[in-house]
Amino acid sequence: MEYSNSHYEGNHISEELEKGTVFKIYPAAFNIVWGKDERYWKLPQEKEDPATLVQVSWLEVTGWCDKVEKGTKYEVKFKVKLTPDSFGFNELPLYFMVKSGSKNLWKKIYLTKDANVESNGSYLVPNNLTITTTDSPYEDSKLCFGLYEVWSGKWKGGLIIQEVIIQKKD
Repeated sequence: MEYSNSHYEGNHISEELEKGTVFKIYPAAFNIVWGKDERYWKLPQEKEDPATLVQVSWLEVTGWCDKVEKGTKYEVKFKVKLTPDSFGFNELPLYFMVKSGSKNLWKKIYLTKDANVESNGSYLVPNNLTITTTDSPYEDSKLCFGLYEVWSGKWKGGLIIQEVIIQKKD
């Protein structure tokens, strides 16, 4: 019997918009739990295409950027959108995580209640998810990020993940 993995592993490519200052990471670079199963996700076909959540009870999307500078403060934001028929996001919080070395930070957001919607219908969330990358020679210096809703066991769908933006902060 051949083993088939239903999880999508991204290409982990990050686009540097400004040298060491701003990075853009598209969904093709993300790891998406259940991402290879078309009942749950529509994966990007091209580099800049979004990933669209059809429905899952376990939402876990992660990635990283290894182009960041050591000992530098960065802010991470997810650009997401809800489809008109989205469900589960009014009553369930999303959890956002950022990690570098042994340091990590979590933010909990109710997308439809706590986040500001842009004129094009997108959300840029969360606010103030910042971390200073490790400067330890003994720790991995890449900046890891994640988007989660795995604890409720409830179904949710209609989330479009457009990109992650990582920006150097003063």
